[in-house]
Amino acid sequence: MDRTVVIVIVAAIIFFAAGIVILNSQNNGSDTSEDIPVDPEVEHMILVMMVDGRKVDVSWEDNPSVDAIKMLAKDTLVVEMHRYGGFEQTGSMTDPIVRNDNYIDVRSGDIVLYNGIQICLYFDDNAFSFTRLGKITGLSDSEIRDILDRPNVTAVFSLE
Repeated sequence: MDRTVVIVIVAAIIFFAAGIVILNSQNNGSDTSEDIPVDPEVEHMILVMMVDGRKVDVSWEDNPSVDAIKMLAKDTLVVEMHRYGGFEQTGSMTDPIVRNDNYIDVRSGDIVLYNGIQICLYFDDNAFSFTRLGKITGLSDSEIRDILDRPNVTAVFSLE
């Protein structure tokens, strides 16, 4: 076999292996779809999100990640966020939570979990490996953009 062919084959194997490592690193350790126990005290309470003091209606997903946020919101969860990429507000929680990432397209109003620790609020389109958390409802895309397309916002999650 020609030396060039061998080099090309070896390079292809290395790139393929690197791709597998990258995919696995996006789903490390905390990626699970298992249900986590929810405190009966908060199980039937409603998760509420406020952005810069304004209550925003949300249709929440029924998944373990939202359950974990409800548990954190029991004592009020405050996430300081910053505009990123011209399409989202993103902010980190103190500790990672359970996630079940899938490659998805997101649109204005979508709320997702990134890498198990960042909450992202979208005011434009994107696509990546996320866990869906919910969708802002009752507001037009331009109203969502007015609320979120600024340098920084504070999202507060609580229970009612």
